[in-house]
Amino acid sequence: MKDAVFGELVLDEEYDWWSKNETINFGGTPTTVELLVKKDDDQTEVSEKQHKTYQCFMEKWPELQVKLIDDLIEYYNEDQRFAWGPDDEEEFEEWWPEIETREALLQAVTLESILIEEDFLTEDDERCIYLLFSRTWGGEDDDDNGIGVCILNEEIDEIAYKDIAF
Repeated sequence: MKDAVFGELVLDEEYDWWSKNETINFGGTPTTVELLVKKDDDQTEVSEKQHKTYQCFMEKWPELQVKLIDDLIEYYNEDQRFAWGPDDEEEFEEWWPEIETREALLQAVTLESILIEEDFLTEDDERCIYLLFSRTWGGEDDDDNGIGVCILNEEIDEIAYKDIAF
């Protein structure tokens, strides 16, 4: 489908979303991410609310990502670090590296996807986007838990595992 705002989108019928690869700046580096636009059963094109959600997000992205990086450092150190892991002290240290700086955080996470939520899942005046990250800490991520960040009206609302977006 050709969309006026997003350009060429491909429909994934299994998951009911349109997608495309998009390049955005994250932490000073151009990053290719998968842009996902959720659709409901009857939806045949991207809604105006979804367009506005993305446009407002992109306008705020330069300043929002600075706060996001700081919040991800806090999430790691206060919620994740040392929460689980192996008993062996050396292996435990590998699982939980020190992440106190933006540079260290940017080495430990990868922005993979931006998901624009369906209209009916939010209030009329809410714009909801999820950012999905992979991460290097905590051992192998066989379950693809990663990090999910819920952005409501261009403000960070919640940071948790990726499944908050699904």
